[in-house]
Amino acid sequence: MKLYFNILWIVLFIFKIEAQTQLKLMSYNLLGYPSATGTDRKDELRYILNSYQPDIFMACEIEDETGADEILNYCLGTQYYDSSYFTYNHSGSYPLQQMMYFNKHKFELVNETYLVTYIRDINHYTLKLKAENPADALYLDIYVSHLKAGNYNGDPQTREDMVNVLINDLSNIPAGHFVILAGDFNLYNANEAAYQRLINPNNAIVFHDPVNRPGSWHNNINFKDIHTQSTHAVSENDFVGGGLDDRFDFIMLSSNLMNSPVLHYVTNSYAVYGNNGTCFNKAINSSYCQGSTYDLSLRQHLYNMSDHLPVVLSLETPVALGVDDLEATSEFYLSEGNLIHDEMHILAGEKQDINVMIYNTAGQLVIQQRHYITGNTLNISGLASGVYFMQLQTVKNQQLIKFVKTD
Repeated sequence: MKLYFNILWIVLFIFKIEAQTQLKLMSYNLLGYPSATGTDRKDELRYILNSYQPDIFMACEIEDETGADEILNYCLGTQYYDSSYFTYNHSGSYPLQQMMYFNKHKFELVNETYLVTYIRDINHYTLKLKAENPADALYLDIYVSHLKAGNYNGDPQTREDMVNVLINDLSNIPAGHFVILAGDFNLYNANEAAYQRLINPNNAIVFHDPVNRPGSWHNNINFKDIHTQSTHAVSENDFVGGGLDDRFDFIMLSSNLMNSPVLHYVTNSYAVYGNNGTCFNKAINSSYCQGSTYDLSLRQHLYNMSDHLPVVLSLETPVALGVDDLEATSEFYLSEGNLIHDEMHILAGEKQDINVMIYNTAGQLVIQQRHYITGNTLNISGLASGVYFMQLQTVKNQQLIKFVKTD
């Protein structure tokens, strides 16, 4: 038994150092969560978050602390911590809040505050990457913002005013920190002053739009693959209609995240989650919106959840992560034992819907199976013979299993 636990510890150590080099981010406008639409949406959000499993989840439009806690405890699970729910300090009447949630095995929250603007506060968080060697610690400053909606009268000017508050705060960021700006920006085109202010090369921190596709995004079919709003064709129950034809939601990155060897953007990882690029002016659950990347099941959950789609991207680091607080269970096992030929069956006490990731000894992901139902056949005939590490994830726990693929 002692030998078994020694081997398990070695497996955990190897897995954390070699495999977990990518950090997944998601930004999502939750449409007045939890009660705005008059329906219970926690299962919808849980499905969406479990399907992507972000390491950092940045959310707009959370109504109250009860909703914030529900996202943490039900929709995300025990491997996450959250930021504080701040009461707004701006002079406007807009009550909804931004929040950030993060993988507690990878990050530590070292500071949180907010910037007061006329219409909505901008939340500011500082995360520290949990490196195995403390000298390798990396810091991420994350701003989550919901800029003024609308394109009439003074709306663009108000967005610029809000951005200026943020820009003025950037001079306080310590040298060497990485900076992320995410949220619902309500921008209609790249020429708008708020967008140009963010990418101004004279800023203390210059933000970059990873997709790098400036233009007039509103109702323009040339940008159909990066439109984020609206998931509904018809307005109803607080869902704004019109179909996908606006790019309102963004994740922007500081210059060092575009080129640093210690933490950098994964090329082409930026995506609108659920958008197959076939949905211009259509509801996201329409048959016109089908594609090979996002299936109807996910798109239906996105349709039910919000009138926005999430934006996602990945960062990558060679820094080895610590393993001291990894939660592992022994809930799952292989019916064939740990010597596998072409097929395996993952079993548990009762049927469960889990995510399966298989890594080789170099830490490369070689098989990923979302929503695997325990007891079903998992084909690994395409793998070369050798040692592999399998990560099994549920909403609340994860487990690592080492196995040998044989010829």
